[in-house]
Amino acid sequence: MNKRLRDFLEARGLPKGATEQEAWDFLGTLDVQARSEAGNAGDITSEELETRLEQVRQEANNQARIDERTRIAEITDRCRVAGLDEEFARQHIDAGTSVDEVSRAIFAHLKEQSKPVGAGAQSGAQVGREAGEKFRAAAVDGMLLRTGARIETPAEGAREFRGRSLLDIARECLEIKGIDTRTLSRRELAARALTPASTSDFPYLMADVVNKSLLRAYNEWPATWQPFVARTDATDFKTLYSVKFSGAPDLADLNENGEYQTAEFAENRESYRVVTKGRIVRLTREMVINDDLRAFARIPSLFAVAARRMETAAVYSLLTSNPAMTDGENLFSAAHANIETSGGAPTSITLGAGRLAMRKQTGLNGEPLDVQPSFFVGPVLHETATEILLRSIALPDATYSSGVYNPWANKLTPIFDPYLDSQSIVGWYLLAHPNQVPTIEVAYLEGEEQPYVDETIDFDSDSLKIKVRHDFGAGLVDHVGAYFNDGAT
Repeated sequence: MNKRLRDFLEARGLPKGATEQEAWDFLGTLDVQARSEAGNAGDITSEELETRLEQVRQEANNQARIDERTRIAEITDRCRVAGLDEEFARQHIDAGTSVDEVSRAIFAHLKEQSKPVGAGAQSGAQVGREAGEKFRAAAVDGMLLRTGARIETPAEGAREFRGRSLLDIARECLEIKGIDTRTLSRRELAARALTPASTSDFPYLMADVVNKSLLRAYNEWPATWQPFVARTDATDFKTLYSVKFSGAPDLADLNENGEYQTAEFAENRESYRVVTKGRIVRLTREMVINDDLRAFARIPSLFAVAARRMETAAVYSLLTSNPAMTDGENLFSAAHANIETSGGAPTSITLGAGRLAMRKQTGLNGEPLDVQPSFFVGPVLHETATEILLRSIALPDATYSSGVYNPWANKLTPIFDPYLDSQSIVGWYLLAHPNQVPTIEVAYLEGEEQPYVDETIDFDSDSLKIKVRHDFGAGLVDHVGAYFNDGAT
């Protein structure tokens, strides 16, 4: 059966896997339907009936021809944009290949013939490596300068690129690869620059702009929790166990055979895991043509801030939510002897009560731990008054003279975060240094302590997709290094 006729029949309900005979039978049903409609219309001559049947067949052929022209046009256009020759397109057109199948064939061909697109792809370039690296460095720094970024030592030639549009840079990337751009329209130029077949450096330049914009914003955004947490690496997304041990047993005499006795530790453990969050940024042909560099670079900066917010919420929520631990008690509880529910604002007296509670903590075997508070953690409402208390040489208390020694001077590192204000504007915490007793542990996947950027070209939408993801987790370790005062008076 003619392929165009079969396509017409499939459009009207013929199953795609139907046999040749089933297809002819289906066409017969259309004839029957036409005869039935003619019969319902009243008396009709045999000539009129044949005319109607011929109209059905003609409609089938006409629609099939339209579908075939559309298929040929789409295959030709996709091959042209991908930089493939007419022979590649003709082979698939003659074989009756569908547009979707051709798209997959184009992608497979480009993947086989072109350099890879994605993390690490740029490191594979060997031809003209030194000149290419200088060009990329200058172009990336120039674009970053154009977005308002401050670079202490821009790459040589960066200021020249600062005044160029995205289309100008795309054109130069193509011409460096020996592609003649003189006859390309703005639309074609943008499409070719984002096509893997061109082997253009343009996608990698834009990915580098995203990466540097994101990391700059990420590193500049405050992460107030970093000083008081322990760190570890995760190799996968399985559950992590943060193990806490009791204090080391006392040193013992050698036994009667002169051998050292083996120490035994009591053990308890909490669990958590690393989670992944992320977004995708798209650089489209329209953005290249419209020269929307500032908007494109601004998006990853916002994602960087979102990554920091993700970390901050994960860490501080472990304090503010007061979760249950494996012993069945909440992190801050009377059973853990680390909470004051009728407390008050930070003063020398309330800080002293907290320090006393921490120093009296015992290990799993009942041994004294002498935990020392190192950090004051609280909402920004307490910031000014607490800074004065913790930094003054003399005790800033109206009931004492100005010469009274301040026992808190430079004893605690003050940390304030607005996340805590969103939960309680008066509650505050004392935390031990993580080297002595970690309260919270954070983990990054395979040591990537920053968001990860990867890129790929989306052939179907003529865009560069840049994925930003962050793998991070936080969990409790031990309660003995933490103390909470609810701030109530």
